[in-house]
Amino acid sequence: MRRTSCRLVFLTAVLGAALVIEPGCGPKTKTGQLKGKVLFKGQPVPAGYISFTPDATKGNQGAVKVAQIKDGMYDTSLASDPGIVPGPTVIRIAGFDGKVAPRFGQGKQIFNAFDLRETLPEGATSKDFTVPDSAADNLKIEPTADQ
Repeated sequence: MRRTSCRLVFLTAVLGAALVIEPGCGPKTKTGQLKGKVLFKGQPVPAGYISFTPDATKGNQGAVKVAQIKDGMYDTSLASDPGIVPGPTVIRIAGFDGKVAPRFGQGKQIFNAFDLRETLPEGATSKDFTVPDSAADNLKIEPTADQ
């Protein structure tokens, strides 16, 4: 009987600890939200995407987040997993003409993917991007979808 009693006390302690240490109750990961305009040659980018990759070379880590560009606007809060990692970030912008055709889901490229590095803030904020005209130099148009 003493053995059963010890097991019962042990199991009760383990279950009690499991209830106290609830997943998700630890420190919250800091996140940010961005929205804004994306321009190329002074005009809104018709379609595309903007990705945010934490810059590991600067000690920033986390998941890559992608937001769609539509009519020159993007908003990371519209993504299914909306938080972006604040801090040093590599940003990649790809722009398309928006004229959907076979093998071109967002249309044809209007410039080569453009990369830049920025330090992104915590919380919600706005940030506009202007892709330089030189991003269209030696433009390489490649299919973007299998249709």
